[in-house]
Amino acid sequence: MKTIAMAVAGLALGFAGAASAQNLPATKFNVVGSIGNLSMYTQKEQPFWTDHIKKVSGGAIDAQVKPFTELGLKGPEVFRLVSQGTLQMATSVLNYSSGEVPIHEATDLAGMVGTVEELEKLVNIFRPTLAKEFEVKHGAKLLGHGSYQAQVIYCRDEIKALADLKGKKVRASGAAQQAFVAHIGGSPLNIAFAEVQPALQKGVVDCAITGALSGYRSKWYEAANYLMPMPVSFGLAATIANLKWWNTLDPKVQALLEKEIMVLEKDIFAQAKGETAIGVACNTGTGPCPEGQPAKMKLVPISAADQALRKQAFEKAVLPSFAQRCGKDCVDAWNATVGKELGIKAGS
Repeated sequence: MKTIAMAVAGLALGFAGAASAQNLPATKFNVVGSIGNLSMYTQKEQPFWTDHIKKVSGGAIDAQVKPFTELGLKGPEVFRLVSQGTLQMATSVLNYSSGEVPIHEATDLAGMVGTVEELEKLVNIFRPTLAKEFEVKHGAKLLGHGSYQAQVIYCRDEIKALADLKGKKVRASGAAQQAFVAHIGGSPLNIAFAEVQPALQKGVVDCAITGALSGYRSKWYEAANYLMPMPVSFGLAATIANLKWWNTLDPKVQALLEKEIMVLEKDIFAQAKGETAIGVACNTGTGPCPEGQPAKMKLVPISAADQALRKQAFEKAVLPSFAQRCGKDCVDAWNATVGKELGIKAGS
């Protein structure tokens, strides 16, 4: 608790009474962003909060943003801290806390979809259900989403197929990824993103799942030698606010933030669509790498057998596990929305 207290020190809300050019009350608050060295934060969240919001509000809204990785936080606790009111607003990677709140993975279950476009469609279908869940059960306001690129598989030693994860220790974030890995026969381990590269180097894990470009930017290729680019999931995130704090904001400030955060959501999804291919190229040298010097990882081709195993893992392990953890009301909501869209029914 001491670490958390230090991490959130100074994150108190401040208000001033002067009116801006847009007749908005001067409003100052702090935002906790996502992983600090990845593009969702550096290219989208950070400029959005430091520049864009100040500009569109005529200088009335002053938001100070820092990623959770600079605040002594590991990630899984971010949603809980917003719910409790310790943090006013944050971007939370939802699968980090899916063990506590299973509904977080409803639209990003491992093995369920294969493209960012499919993910975005499911997010929009499920949005009203998730927003209600956040407000009623967690005291949180859902403002928008975002996503990393496809979460792919990095391995230190040779793999030739998805089935080769059997017997290996695999970093998997969130309950659905862990169920996916376990079905294949691997041993899933929950390790914070920043700790994965040394874990690969030391043999604590044999393989790890993360974004195709995220892993490149964090130099996972220095410890991993093989890359399988089949999407396991996508790393869906949500921008949330503590509901009690949110309700203290002026309605005009709320309206502006809601509108602009939806613009941010569209920008982040658009960015994610191109980053999978860039990440694969940069890790393997199989195409142009606009990020810098390409690495020399071995690209593991995806076969029809791999795709069949992915689908089997989702239907036989991931979805039943999700249904059991999420409960009847959650399953009913999923079946009426996501399940209806996919033509799949969860639960018995």
